[in-house]
Formats: sequence, C-alpha cells, structure tokens
Amino acid sequence: MNVKAAIDPVETHQVAEFKHENPLTTLRVDPTSRYVAAGAQDLDVQLWSLKDGKHQTLKGHKSWVRSIDFSADGNQLYTACWGGGVKIWDLKQDIPQVVRSIQAHQGATRWVRVSPDGKRLATCGNDLLVKIWKIDNGKLEQQFEGHQRHVYGVDFHPDGEHVVSQDLMGVIFVWNLKTKQKERTIDAAMMTGYDKKFAADMGGARDMQFNVGGSFWASAGITKVVNSFAGIQDPIIVVFDWKTGEVTRQLRADEKFKGIAWGIRFHPQGFTIGAGADKSGKGELWFYSSDKEEAFHTFKMKTAARALDLVGDDRLAVAHADGNVRLYQMAAQTTEAKTESE
Repeated sequence: MNVKAAIDPVETHQVAEFKHENPLTTLRVDPTSRYVAAGAQDLDVQLWSLKDGKHQTLKGHKSWVRSIDFSADGNQLYTACWGGGVKIWDLKQDIPQVVRSIQAHQGATRWVRVSPDGKRLATCGNDLLVKIWKIDNGKLEQQFEGHQRHVYGVDFHPDGEHVVSQDLMGVIFVWNLKTKQKERTIDAAMMTGYDKKFAADMGGARDMQFNVGGSFWASAGITKVVNSFAGIQDPIIVVFDWKTGEVTRQLRADEKFKGIAWGIRFHPQGFTIGAGADKSGKGELWFYSSDKEEAFHTFKMKTAARALDLVGDDRLAVAHADGNVRLYQMAAQTTEAKTESE
C-alpha cells in the first residue's frame, strides 16, 4: 500500500526560523533545496543550510543585496546589489568564495536571473538597461535599450530564447535573444500610480515568475496608490498569458490589507501563492486557485514579508522585515492508495 501526501495550504503553519539582526530585502531557495540565501539592509548575504540550519555570512557587496538566484545544481549563487554589482559565488567550497564580480549597471542592479541552460545571467537596473552576461567569463553578451524609467524586474522565459522586463511605469518588453530585438510591448499600467503627496511615480515589479511550461507568468507589486510612502496602496499580482500578452487575472488581497505584494510562486499542484507586507508591519500569505482572483486562504504572519520561495512542494521560505527567514509547512493530509497487487 502506497501512502500519498496531499498538500493542504489551509493548514499552513510555521516550522522553523533562521535569525538575522537586520531587516531582510530578498530571498531565494536553491533548486535542490539545500540552501536558502537572503539579502538584508546591510552589505552581506546570509546563507543557511536547510538540512541543519548551519549559517554563513558572505561578504563582498558594497550595498544592499536586492536580488538572488542559484544555479540549477545549487553550486553557484548569483547576487545583485544597489551599488550596481553582481557577484558569482562558488558554494562547493567549505567557505563560499566569489569567483567573479561584474559591475553590471550604473546605479542599482535591481535583478539577476540565470538562464534555463545555466550559461547566462539577465540583469536590469536604474540605467534603464537590460543586459545578458556570460557566466563562464563575465562578458556582456547582449544589451537591450528601450525602457524610459528604472527597470525593476527581468526573467528568462523557460524556452531560453526570450526575456521579459518590467519598469517602474508598468511597461513590459519581451526581448528575443536570437534576433536581439524587442518582440512585444505589454501594458501593465495597473501596477503603477502617482503619489500626489510626494509628487512621485510609484510601481515596478517586486517579484516575477513563469509557470513551468511558460504559458503564463505573474508579476507582484502595487496598485491604487494613495500615499505610497505611508503604505497606503493595494498589493496586486497580475497574471499574463504568454502567447497573447493579455492580462488573465489580477490577484488581490483583502481590501483592509494596504501595502505591497513582494512574492509570487506557482505551485506544481496548480494553485498560486503570494506574499505581502502591510503598512502595519504585519504580513500575509495568499493562496489562489487557478481560475479565481480572490484568495481561497489567507495566512497571517506577525511581520511583513519581503520575499517568497518554495522549498520542495510542501514548504515555503519567507524573508521577513524583522530580519528572520521563516519556513512554513503546507500540512499534508495522508491518503492511502492501493497498489495493483492488492
């Protein structure tokens, strides 16, 4: 008799905590689920073993680290900071070492993502550029121009032949890596707003992710801006169809929640997970079915969420504003399935 575990988001609960003294800014779990890495409001990268909690501090950046990614085998770590630098770390050694440093952008490098084949990095930043780098030698391979405002996010499509970038004003470009041209422009103006009190545009992607097949992707951020500096705005997660570029869903939190959506993940079982920070300083996880715009379950957290990632299929890692990474178990209900011989 086989025992099959079914994920149950409604039973989500905290199971572990990794402490750091400064508020966290980002987080990533490596694809093999050995490590969780986080950036904070300091100059360092924090790395924990998910097996035994062993902690290491990786030093070398000159500004806050805002974006992190891992190689598919978990042996390399890629980090990008507000000072414009990108670092490639070798994690196979007992003490991780920087094997390559790249001055990727003038001003902040807001994002770093590794390509599906593991050979290139995509970055974007405050110089309005999207860049593609070769990992083996750190050389610039391609550069895309066209954004008129700070570029907040970039990611590779699973086909490895396209990247998607999104800027402060919700302008999304799809770039073809083979033709080296802009292929499409998509309007996500609902993910921006104008703060009249401070006379400033507000918006930009706080997180982006494609589903496994690449048929759609989602971007997390803000909408309905009133006073962004005071957190008076709504979180939003927008889902786009890859083939048409059209918005298929706009995922929302409860109307009482005012703040930012900082994380988005597609679960293999078909539901979508979001994470956010409320202006009160508290956080929430939102769980959405594949055809609804309102969450079927909301999990309240005592501090604001700054990033979200999956640990396997049954756990979530969340970076919190109080400096801690917390692991949350999506409790499994056990079901029995008979084998053919029974």
